[in-house]
Amino acid sequence: MADPVTSQFMVFLYTILTGALAGFLYDVYAGIGQILRLKKMGTLLGDVIYWICATMLVYALLFSYNQGEVRFFVLLGLGIGALSYFRLSRNWMRNLVIKTVELLILLINRLVTILFFPIRMLYIILTWPFKMVGLLFRKIFHITTNIVKSLVPAPIKLLYHRWKKWCAGIVNIIKRKK
Repeated sequence: MADPVTSQFMVFLYTILTGALAGFLYDVYAGIGQILRLKKMGTLLGDVIYWICATMLVYALLFSYNQGEVRFFVLLGLGIGALSYFRLSRNWMRNLVIKTVELLILLINRLVTILFFPIRMLYIILTWPFKMVGLLFRKIFHITTNIVKSLVPAPIKLLYHRWKKWCAGIVNIIKRKK
């Protein structure tokens, strides 16, 4: 007679632990969402994914230790587990999750940087001659334009500037008429 009561008590304890596990998974989801700064659609999609995963997890655990039987004390145990988790360890656990995810992102970033370093070096080595040729042509262009500017007589420069001003005035008149 004591065996069914003991087994139901153990099921009740397991449901409390399952509720706490669901709360922990919610903190993981909320911490990742806080880091990613999800917008409305991202939050909606994340909520749906969380609840589908949590439902499957709770059902799998209930099926493994209670043959899928849902009674009032099972629901009560899930609620007590989730509530006690949120009351006791929600703040520091979410901070721990956020710090862990930030550390993982930093490590992945460093790993990608290390893995792509040879490719960056190859790119720099291959593009360096083209950059030097571009700098050389730019210097030659500036030197030749300065030489040409110094060789052009003042009356031709004055004629050029008047012609440029006259063309700009015509362009403005055409733009106003449109």
